[in-house]
Amino acid sequence: MINPRIETRPLLEESVKPQSDRQSQERVIPTTNLALIGLQLIVGYAWLLAGVDKILLGTFPDQLSKLLRTTTSSGRLPGLFVALLQGLVVPNATLFGFLIEWGETLAGLGLITAGLVTLLRPFAKRALRGRSAILFAYGDRLLVILALLAAIGAGLLGLSYFMLDGMPAPWFTPGVAYGGAMDTGLFLAAASVVIITGQLTQGGKTKHIA
Repeated sequence: MINPRIETRPLLEESVKPQSDRQSQERVIPTTNLALIGLQLIVGYAWLLAGVDKILLGTFPDQLSKLLRTTTSSGRLPGLFVALLQGLVVPNATLFGFLIEWGETLAGLGLITAGLVTLLRPFAKRALRGRSAILFAYGDRLLVILALLAAIGAGLLGLSYFMLDGMPAPWFTPGVAYGGAMDTGLFLAAASVVIITGQLTQGGKTKHIA
C-alpha cells in the first residue's frame, strides 16, 4: 500500500521552494535598485549643476576657444587629443560650447528623471490599471533607453574633462593630501560606467523575474 503522505511531500517541497526563492529575490532586488538609483541621481545632479551653471553664465561658448588654446599649449595633454582639439574643436568652439552646456544639462535631467521614475515603478504597477498602466510602461521603457544614452554621453564628457586635466594618475599623491588625488572627470566617467552596467544587468533580472 502506498502512503499518500510520501507521495505528496515532494510536490509540497517543489511548490514551497520556488515561492521562498521568489520572496528572497524580491527582497534583494529593491536594495540593489536603491543603491544604483542613488548613484544615478547623484551623478545626474552633478551634471545638471555643471550644465546649468554654464548656461546661466551666458558666455561659456565664447570663452571656450580661449580656454582650449591655453589648455592645449600647456604641454600636459596627450598629443593625439591635442591634435583632435586643435583640428576640430577649437575652430568650432562656439558650436561645441553650446553642445557641451546643453549636453551636460540634458544628461543630468535624463539621469535624474529616469531615477525618479524607477523609484515610482513599484507604486505605479500596483496603482495603475488599463491604459494608464500601458502608457507608464511605454514611458518607462523609453526612459530606460534615454538614461542609457545619457549615461554614455556623461561618461564621454567625464573622460574628456579627465584628459583636459592632463590625465592625472588616480593614485596616492601626498602632495595633494588636502584636495584629493582622483580627478572629478574620471570619477564621473567611472560612475557612468557603473550606472550603464547596473541598468543593463538589473534590467535583465527584472524581465526574467517578471
